[in-house]
Amino acid sequence: MRFDEQVAIVTGAGSGLGRAYGIALAERGARVVLIDSGIADSGCQTYSGAGLNKTAKTLAGLGADCLTFQLDVRNPQALKEAVDTVMTRWGRIDILINNAGVHSTVPFDTLSFEQWQQQLDVDLNGSFHLTKLVWPLMKQQNYGRIVMTGSASGLYGDMHETHFSASKMALVGLVNSLAKEGREYNIYVNTLVPQALTPMTEHHLSPLVKPLFSTSSVNAALLYLCSAKACTGQHLLVAAGSVSHGMFVECQPLRIIEDGCKPEEIAHRWDELYRAQPYLYHESGEEQVTAWAKRSAAEHNVDIE
Repeated sequence: MRFDEQVAIVTGAGSGLGRAYGIALAERGARVVLIDSGIADSGCQTYSGAGLNKTAKTLAGLGADCLTFQLDVRNPQALKEAVDTVMTRWGRIDILINNAGVHSTVPFDTLSFEQWQQQLDVDLNGSFHLTKLVWPLMKQQNYGRIVMTGSASGLYGDMHETHFSASKMALVGLVNSLAKEGREYNIYVNTLVPQALTPMTEHHLSPLVKPLFSTSSVNAALLYLCSAKACTGQHLLVAAGSVSHGMFVECQPLRIIEDGCKPEEIAHRWDELYRAQPYLYHESGEEQVTAWAKRSAAEHNVDIE
């Protein structure tokens, strides 16, 4: 699987998985645009950009074409200038990996609005700004691959992770809808939920299992999602050699006559509701609404076909 002559943008490329993604794409022939803010993952302290320079030097050693931009993804104007530079240089953008993020563990009691806003501005709004810039370019060339970086905390929740979980889960919703808009233009949009040993995660992994969490399987899934053979509108969970497909499904509904649907009835039947099977998959929110309508219509002899 090669990416010769394709142009890929990777944010958060100064370290961790962003660095790994940039190298993996360069090894397979891509021209790589490296973006990093110069802000550390925790503590939000600036550094000199040494990480970004290190990644760029690694790519140069591979003989890859690359451009680097030390900027903050919260700055739409700086992002626009970077995209304009890329287009002037190479005339196209084929791949966008929205990997930039910040992480801190804060109990909800002490979480400030400023911390909440910063999380959304980097993870969610930063992804929005850059995707918004490349979207018309990808539509014009009738091709594009966009990957949003999710998190297990976003899917399932974790203690003291409310701001982080909320921003990551919002990206899942963005992917679900954006993939539908992009399909006719051959723009495929997906979520990658990775876990690997990086500066962001090293304090959260036991020394016993750290050697298991290399970047190999994460890189493999990332490259697939960047390829012409990629799926769209999907969410891949990848870590330690495990690759799985995640989705939101509805459990088999309980049918309660509308007039008899009272909170006491739901409480009484909660165990039945919670364990209901089989699981039902809906392609869209509209399909879910249609399913609700059909269930009720059948009971009331209403033909909605």
